[in-house]
Amino acid sequence: MFLSVQNRSSEMSPSLTSMILAAWLCVSLAVVSADSEIPLYKKVGDDVVLKPGTTSGTITNIMWKHGPNIAIQWDGTEFDYYRQFKVRSRLNITNGEMTITGLTRTHSGLYTPEINDVTKNATHLIVIAPVPKPTVGKSNCGAEKTSCILTCEGNTTDAEPVTYRWKSDSDVTSSSKEQLINKGNSSSIKEFRCELENPVSQMSSDPISNPFISKPSPKEEPNVSKGLIVFVALLFVVLLLVGIHRCKAGMWFFQKESMPWQKDFWRKQRSRASRDAVSNGTTAQEKGQKDEETPMT
Repeated sequence: MFLSVQNRSSEMSPSLTSMILAAWLCVSLAVVSADSEIPLYKKVGDDVVLKPGTTSGTITNIMWKHGPNIAIQWDGTEFDYYRQFKVRSRLNITNGEMTITGLTRTHSGLYTPEINDVTKNATHLIVIAPVPKPTVGKSNCGAEKTSCILTCEGNTTDAEPVTYRWKSDSDVTSSSKEQLINKGNSSSIKEFRCELENPVSQMSSDPISNPFISKPSPKEEPNVSKGLIVFVALLFVVLLLVGIHRCKAGMWFFQKESMPWQKDFWRKQRSRASRDAVSNGTTAQEKGQKDEETPMT
């Protein structure tokens, strides 16, 4: 009985060893495959040139695969373009490079070149959106303002992987989305700002003032400009009235004997000299008439 069990164990040992070797081989191939892939980040809308690496001899045929599917193929005479690569792609038959213009998210994936029927290193193209300009939000700021949570806010959809960075004045203090600040250890800091960064872009928020520092109330200064405008307006009105009175009355207001609230002030009248002349003429005429009427004795 013991001998039978021992023989059965001996029969299973080679099989177990083969399974272990097969598993190790799969892991090794996966590691080698992962190492042979070249990660390449590009921004939406950019162009990219995928390079197959060095090739010896004359190139007679080229094929680029996007995942398991053929993207571009050249058999030495004709080009074949497939799916989204029909319009935005071109192939360099001299060095085997593939160019894609106006990248979209659908262009992401694994690109594997075959030059002269030889598979080259694959490129893992990752097309992502640029990060937006972030804003700083404040929350849980107590009435006494002893602590406050700052949040770096921004829509990072299609922009991953994103890195957050906080700056206190010019010093980098944190790399998380939120930052807790305390009044005790931030009293010397004037402003805070946050940054968003991914492999293709970087944006910084506008700075915000330290919430623990009270802003001094602005000094009230005399508004010289408003007073000057009022003065000029009043002066214009006065000069306008003086001009109108001069046109209607025929003389300056200081030459009038009546006051502004009297009717004669706005009536046109002759000057004193004119009135004296008229008066003298009338007197002389009356005197002449009297002389004619007086009989001679």
